[in-house]
Amino acid sequence: MSKTPLTRPFNELVEEHVKNDPAFSQALLAEAAQCFFDGEFGVARDLIRKVIKGSMGYAELSRRTGTPEKSLVRMFGPHGNPTGENITNVFTHLQRHGGVNLLVSVKAATRKQPKRRSPVRHVA
Repeated sequence: MSKTPLTRPFNELVEEHVKNDPAFSQALLAEAAQCFFDGEFGVARDLIRKVIKGSMGYAELSRRTGTPEKSLVRMFGPHGNPTGENITNVFTHLQRHGGVNLLVSVKAATRKQPKRRSPVRHVA
């Protein structure tokens, strides 16, 4: 009987999908940018890491950005804290590699109206 596992880790599936489907890779990169602007930095780092690993890899990204490979791995790890300059540089090279240009647009935020309290009634 074969000992081949019947399932594969989710991250491997996503990375393979990034390699084989440019539209998926572009959508993942766009979602990473949206998460970044929404302040969800952990999610953004995770998505960027998946795009890096599934597309050019850390070694090629290091060569293109001039940032040491180990630093890139740490930056986009679970506790990473990339600078604005580094994250912008990485986004630039991932866009070039994927043949996509991400655009930022401004949209007015929807403001929640405070709930009106009903008048206090005193029962006599």
